Amino acid sequence: MPNLAQRNRALAIGLVLLLIASAIVVTLWQLDPRVGRLWLNSARLALTTCLIALPFGTLLAAAIFKSDVPGRRLAALILAGMLFVPLYLVTGAWDSGFGIQGWHTLATNPQLTHQPWLAGWRAAVWVHALAAVPWVVLIVGASFRTVEAEIEEDAATCATPRKVMWYVSIRRATPAIVLAGVWVAIMTTTEISVTDFFQVRTFAEEVYTQAVLGTFDFATAGPSSGNGAPSVLSAIGLWSGLLLSTGLALAAIAAAGRLFVDLTDATHRPPWIWRLRNWRWPAAIVLWLSMFLLAGVPLGNLLYKAGVQVTATPSGHIRHWSAPTVIESLVAAPRQFSGELWLSTRISVAAATAALAIAIPLAWSMRGSLAKTPATLSVLRSPWLRLFAITVCLTIPGPLLGIIVIRILNRPPNSLFASLAALYDSNFAPWLVQTIRAVPLATLIMWPALASVPQVMLDTAATDGTGSLGRLFRIALPQRWPAVAAAWLVSFAVAIGELAATILVMPPQRGATALSIQIFQLLHYGVDDRVAAICLFTVFATAAITGIAVTLLKRRM
Repeated sequence: MPNLAQRNRALAIGLVLLLIASAIVVTLWQLDPRVGRLWLNSARLALTTCLIALPFGTLLAAAIFKSDVPGRRLAALILAGMLFVPLYLVTGAWDSGFGIQGWHTLATNPQLTHQPWLAGWRAAVWVHALAAVPWVVLIVGASFRTVEAEIEEDAATCATPRKVMWYVSIRRATPAIVLAGVWVAIMTTTEISVTDFFQVRTFAEEVYTQAVLGTFDFATAGPSSGNGAPSVLSAIGLWSGLLLSTGLALAAIAAAGRLFVDLTDATHRPPWIWRLRNWRWPAAIVLWLSMFLLAGVPLGNLLYKAGVQVTATPSGHIRHWSAPTVIESLVAAPRQFSGELWLSTRISVAAATAALAIAIPLAWSMRGSLAKTPATLSVLRSPWLRLFAITVCLTIPGPLLGIIVIRILNRPPNSLFASLAALYDSNFAPWLVQTIRAVPLATLIMWPALASVPQVMLDTAATDGTGSLGRLFRIALPQRWPAVAAAWLVSFAVAIGELAATILVMPPQRGATALSIQIFQLLHYGVDDRVAAICLFTVFATAAITGIAVTLLKRRM
């Protein structure tokens, strides 16, 4: 049974790490003021994103996992489908309604007499926050499942359900809320889709910009401009910034390991549920208004743009919408982008397969840190070297990962490793970065799955002479095939949606490039019916893949 002291200790560790991260930012400011300012912008973006996503997501998690509000299961399924929708698609969905070329902007501000509602910092925070809410709901909801029902039921005998929820359920889930905040910060500070689109300067965005301009340097400080400010990132600032993000992610993985243990130890008795009685339908209205904001509005924006037709008349251009046009656009989108879809699918299938091939033995080697023992379970016995490698793959900014791959593969003809240049000019580079991006999540799925295989069964097989690989392939994997399938699907969704590194390493292709790059480039020119249709197609496909993966994981649990 989860121990309250362990939860409080995890929370204290999180606060200490937050103080350490703040100290690193201050140190960065002293060593390299420009990197310090960039990381301050990144921290500001992450903090404001968390201030919106954490309370919103926690309330939704409480409604879905701890109450009997009507429609909660469907809401959970929709949120699960939104988990791995790429950020550039979320950006395009919101921009198609409230950006420069959005339908709302064209209706209320056609001459752009003032800035559209979705622009700059406000837009970056809004898109990041709403994209992070499904993750908060998932993490906090999983923690709600570990709260001891007997404690909540005892509290319910002498307090109102609202007080039980606030003083018991949410308080016990506080470490998971902190974990969700760290995860949101990682996603926010390592992505460039939103910040590049809305011109917000962050650390990852600066790395991407300098990589595109060809001014990036790993080893030396950048030259100074006339006012003394460096024009490119310095090496100490770059690697210190990477160390900061890696430290935060390592803390998040350690906390996730604690959550995995709590889920494994949680009793199988039905959880305590807040019976809303007369408030069920008002709560349902609030829940579905929230779902409409999270999923309905962006999908509605894309549906509207996909079905708009412009007709020229003597008095001007008239826009009108029709459902048949939407269907025609959706049917035509895969054909119009067939080259991009085929290329991206081939690379992503290979990346997902490679990521799973790496994740399974990696998770198997780490299963002992989550296996049950008579003593108190502790993630501190985890193999930290492997965890550190996973963490680096998870948190390294996408542009920096792309640059590292370019530096490794793009060797001059007189180099000892000149033969690597052939790989640089092929699809090997995008396959490699997508594999690196997919390995951490595949490992985090397989780790608790393999750790939950009964140790007695494995010990019996070992007594009969079955080796470690035999126990893995003949006993563990057949029992956990839903987790294996879910890990592959998640890896595929992550790989096909990867943009920040792929955009730098993708070699020139005849007639087609990766779908993520093509959509991202088209979004900068505005969302027309053709772009909206392929965005819709990709959103539905990603949501379906994620929904299947979540269903498989629920089957395992």
